[in-house]
Amino acid sequence: MRTPEEWNRTYNQMTTADFVPIPRYNLTMLTIPMGGLTEPVREENIPVITAKLFYSTRFFGVYDLDAGENTGTHAGIDLKLARGTPIGAIAGGRVAVVAQTQRLGLHVIVEHRLKNGETVYSIYGHFGSVSVTEGQDVAPGQIVGLVGMTGNTTSPHLHLQIDKGVAGERHVPYEGPRTDRVLNPISFIGASAGGE
Repeated sequence: MRTPEEWNRTYNQMTTADFVPIPRYNLTMLTIPMGGLTEPVREENIPVITAKLFYSTRFFGVYDLDAGENTGTHAGIDLKLARGTPIGAIAGGRVAVVAQTQRLGLHVIVEHRLKNGETVYSIYGHFGSVSVTEGQDVAPGQIVGLVGMTGNTTSPHLHLQIDKGVAGERHVPYEGPRTDRVLNPISFIGASAGGE
């Protein structure tokens, strides 16, 4: 997408041709300075620009498209998505919280009990609407909400955060600098997909 008119469309206004594969989360690529990619914009730079915009805030990063991880206090990853994009649960579990706060807006927290006995919570923030209720069991990939712009945000995106927790608690998302209680969502999902 090359114009604000294209960028600002909702999910339902997009066509199949608008969708691209999810970019790799590659910190070497994500920390290339944006200025060097856009002055001028070259076709070969489009995949890097797309990745930088998609992963708009890195794990414990600052709000800067050129920043890496562990440069700030943002305890999750922000994924730039069109308003109305359906978001599925990263794994099966039970909905622990559906709430609205000033920071995360309308959000859903799903409790996951791991094979090793640990409990983690996946947090999905800034929804426009949710499709689950507290106490509901969800399957991997089941839609839990639609991307919106609620809470502290300047554009539609998904805040994705993975917190360690205690089974059965009404979990409150951690805010930085509690790095010992927060897992990198990309690493966590990758390890889970690998059979861990």
